[in-house]
Amino acid sequence: MENNVMIRIKTLQQADGESFDAIELETPGKFGEINHKYYIKYEESAMTGFPDTATTLKIWPGNLKVIRKGRYNMTLHYEAGCRNLCLYPTPYGEIGAQIYTSEVAFDFQKECGRLRVDYTLDADNENFIQNSLRVEIRPI
Repeated sequence: MENNVMIRIKTLQQADGESFDAIELETPGKFGEINHKYYIKYEESAMTGFPDTATTLKIWPGNLKVIRKGRYNMTLHYEAGCRNLCLYPTPYGEIGAQIYTSEVAFDFQKECGRLRVDYTLDADNENFIQNSLRVEIRPI
């Protein structure tokens, strides 16, 4: 399958009332629907911290599964209203983390649409980081 969409990904973070610089990526990728689930596929970059890694976003009502394969292999599951434990790979090793997902919302039509995931990340049982992941796709 050839690249058929331009993907814009933006992550907003806030901790202790302080907002951090947004992390943004715009890249070509693939979008499709299989068995009532939407898929967005793209290549990560050094800027996102996952060079040489292919990422797939699998989206269905109330859920997002992020699957990374390549230099960094991982699967994260965001489920609205649920808490999930995971090992998050970094260049310095894996970090145990807890993710609480408050919302997974999306609206896709043909080759355009939006995804928003709001979640809290707790990496040391003390410091909570509020995150908002926003993804927009449009035809190339």
